[in-house]
Amino acid sequence: MFALVLTLPLLGILTFVTSRFIQSERSKLEGVSIEANIDLGLLVERDLITLIAALKALAAAPILDDDFARFRLQGQEALAGRPGDLMLLDHEGRDVLAKGEPHWVPEVLRPSAAAWAGEAGHVLISDLLPAAQGRGRQVTVSLPVAGSAGQRYFLVFALQPAHFTALLQSARLAPPHFGALVDRTGAMIARTVESDRFMGSRVTDFSAMEGATGRVDATNVGGVEVRRFYRRSPISGWFVLTSVSHAALQKSTRQSLWLLAAVAASLMLIAVPCAVILTRRMRFAARLTKEAARQLVRGEPVDRRSTGIAESDMICHILAEASDRLRDQAESLRSTNQELERRVADRTRELADSHVLTESILESSPDIIKVLDVRGRVIFTNDRCRTLHGGDPRSVAKGRLWSTFWPGEGGKAAREAIALAQRGRPSRFTAWRQTAGGEQRWLDVLVTPMVGADGLTRRILAISRDVTAHHARDEELQVAKEKAEAASVAKADFLATMSHELRTPLNGILGYADLLGSDRTLSQAQSRRISRIQDAASGLLRIVNDILDLAKIEAGDVTLELRPFSLKDLVEKASAIVMPMAQAKSLALDIEIQDGLPPALLGDPDRLKQIMLNLLGNAIKFTETGGVVLRAEAPPSQDGRCRLTIQISDTGIGIPAELQHLLFQRFSQVDAGSERRFGGAGLGLAISRHLIEQMGGRIEVESALGTGSVFRLFLDLAVADMSAGPSEEVPLACSAFEANVLVVEDISLNRELIGELLTALGASVDIVSSGEEAIAAVQAKSYDLVLMDEQMPGMSGSAATRIIRGLDHPARDVPVIACSADVLSHHLRRFEEAGMNGHVGKPLTQAALAKVLIRYAFRLRTQPVQRETPPVPSPEASTSGRHWLSDERLDAARGNLREDIRILRETIATGDLEAAACKAHAMISTACILDFPSLSKAAQSFEVACKAGAPDGPERAHFLDCLDETVAAIGEARAAQRSRAIEVPDAVMPPGEGAAAPDGTAMASSYPSSLMKRLNSRAGGRP
Repeated sequence: MFALVLTLPLLGILTFVTSRFIQSERSKLEGVSIEANIDLGLLVERDLITLIAALKALAAAPILDDDFARFRLQGQEALAGRPGDLMLLDHEGRDVLAKGEPHWVPEVLRPSAAAWAGEAGHVLISDLLPAAQGRGRQVTVSLPVAGSAGQRYFLVFALQPAHFTALLQSARLAPPHFGALVDRTGAMIARTVESDRFMGSRVTDFSAMEGATGRVDATNVGGVEVRRFYRRSPISGWFVLTSVSHAALQKSTRQSLWLLAAVAASLMLIAVPCAVILTRRMRFAARLTKEAARQLVRGEPVDRRSTGIAESDMICHILAEASDRLRDQAESLRSTNQELERRVADRTRELADSHVLTESILESSPDIIKVLDVRGRVIFTNDRCRTLHGGDPRSVAKGRLWSTFWPGEGGKAAREAIALAQRGRPSRFTAWRQTAGGEQRWLDVLVTPMVGADGLTRRILAISRDVTAHHARDEELQVAKEKAEAASVAKADFLATMSHELRTPLNGILGYADLLGSDRTLSQAQSRRISRIQDAASGLLRIVNDILDLAKIEAGDVTLELRPFSLKDLVEKASAIVMPMAQAKSLALDIEIQDGLPPALLGDPDRLKQIMLNLLGNAIKFTETGGVVLRAEAPPSQDGRCRLTIQISDTGIGIPAELQHLLFQRFSQVDAGSERRFGGAGLGLAISRHLIEQMGGRIEVESALGTGSVFRLFLDLAVADMSAGPSEEVPLACSAFEANVLVVEDISLNRELIGELLTALGASVDIVSSGEEAIAAVQAKSYDLVLMDEQMPGMSGSAATRIIRGLDHPARDVPVIACSADVLSHHLRRFEEAGMNGHVGKPLTQAALAKVLIRYAFRLRTQPVQRETPPVPSPEASTSGRHWLSDERLDAARGNLREDIRILRETIATGDLEAAACKAHAMISTACILDFPSLSKAAQSFEVACKAGAPDGPERAHFLDCLDETVAAIGEARAAQRSRAIEVPDAVMPPGEGAAAPDGTAMASSYPSSLMKRLNSRAGGRP
């Protein structure tokens, strides 16, 4: 048995090696067949390619004058050494190359009708053809040939199969391998052995040969079972076959089996004696090993004895060493056990001491501490609970659900806290509990999970702290907060009411003053008095606006409207507004703008202008001699940002250092004593500082008493592009509007004023006094614009607008503009939510109404509007709106137009069509405001031409001519006004005083950009 155990693995190995050897021998035989198949295929294809190339060369040679003898010689030279017959067949099947007269060739050699219809130069290779008389079996290679006279022939070369037999035999394929050439039908063309015998025989299993290459097991034409390898020629479609017999493949298998049997018998003869000897020695070693194991189990020392077998000796040695180690470990365990018992006793004493300390801490804690199980039942509580439960808290609370101790919402909060702690999340809540004595106490409770080593909640710790006093203080603070909020709301309501009540009479004062100021029949003294009314009303309006700005700041309603603006233009406008103040006091107003500043910045130009006007006005107000300097500078812009610094310095009275902290406080002034020489509400600097900080900047002041003051603004603004931005409208009067306007106003004074202002602008006006009448009016007549008051008896303006927007009528889309003294942010939001398109605040001015008409109802008249004007003594007087303008405004308009002409010419010269169209669009509004319809039409035409890419057409010349004519017409109008002026003594009109604009600001607000060249001169012509 043991011999079999030794022999079987060897037999398995030998069988595996023999199998691999047989497989290798078969692979070698198959590899030889595959290589031979490739070589034979290459020989056949190379021969056919050479033949085809020679035939194509003959086909390309021209046949001159039917010289077939010459062509035959060329063919013999091209095919020299190649066995076969060369023929040139005509349509009748005759060989014209035959010596003597042409003769007919056998039918099998003639091309088919399809071949004659085929494309010239297409090579045809036939299969093995049937035997012809006197020729035997052949294959042909043919192609069509064109004659010199346009006739067609077929060039045919007939080959004997013996040629391919010799070609195959040249490969010297040795037995047991065979080679053959088979046509597309499976007929044998040639064979390496016995080719003549099997020529034309059909190959067995031909249908199994699919694809270009492969192998099949089949019986050859001689009846021998073979493994056949085939390869199909891509040129002729024939198959090249190589095969090896199955007997040759099996010969190596039989030899290997005989060798395996001999080796197996030899191994058995050697293995049997060896197995007997080894069995005896292994049994002896096994007995010794078992005895050593029994000694180890009994704890006896194991003897070290030799068995003669290395493995058994090693096991016995290991068992002896293990016996020695176990005795040593037993002794060590006894000593370790004694040490552990001593440490356990010490640790028990420490835990007892720690328990006593923990209980002492818990009992001394001012907080109520409870330990709950995971279901929320009390398992421990400290003595502090006695204040709530009375009696012994351990007997009262232990085992009860903790959430049941909390009444009302407290119980719900306690249950939610326990649920969170069960998921391992701490929580906190505040609730009240009633003590045993009936007193209500507020507790702040912290609930924390006590997590075990496995991450699960094992206990829940609840710590409650008495916060009754804090809760009482919080209630007092809440009451105080609600009172403060109520006071703030009351203040806001008061400011809104005050604004409305003040703006309503101011609307009439400024509106009628505006209309009177535009009347050119007034004397200079009357105009001066009207100007004084406008100045006083504008001052009151500024105070109202400052108070409203302060209210917006306190309510956080101040928002910045960011848009591109030109710093240079903004400084010019601000300087032009305060220039009359400086001239009246004979002060110099110098403007210094650093070269290289960005042409456009992104910010809120209105708020920045408000800040500069405030600082410039203060500087002029507190300066008696000398002058004021405004300087703007900035380092080169980086990353699209401009670090702008604006400095305003004066030579005024200065500010003491100890009073400078009052500058930016509300309602505080440095000269707040009894003299009050300079006036003012003390709000301007406080508002300015807030606006600057909201822009992300800061303001600084340097001053000393008697040396003047320096205010610096630091702003970080983004650089913008104004090339395509909208231009500002010039706030002047206009009489060229053609619009139907509905005015909804309940106060008769305001109705009359708004009607006259709109009529002066050329609009057709209908007036109603309530929201109900407005709803009926817009359905009865089509309007271009509705000016809607807000606060009216019965239905408010917002309610009426909502109804109009909900109508199933075209009037639902009419532009509705809120015309109200309500100007706070929440008012504006209410107007927007109601569906209003915009807002114009009271007091109204003709300029504000003109802007609204331009934006929402802009439609020019084809002819200037005709008005009824009071008779004037001058025959040159005209009803044109241009004669309403003051001298200052005429001068400003002429300067603006001249500057616009210059800029427009430069823009057109540079080819910037977008900027040119933008400038033309801006002049449409300017022409409307100045009452020049022809100029407006020309500007519109030129804008269309620029956008169409044709700025040099006739529209350009007509537009520039209109601009020049407008400048001349303004000069004539000014001359006519001067001729009608009434002389007033110098004592009546102080130098430097002028008429005010309809919006309450000085007329100089429309100074042209050339103002920068004239700001360095003092009033009175002094340098």
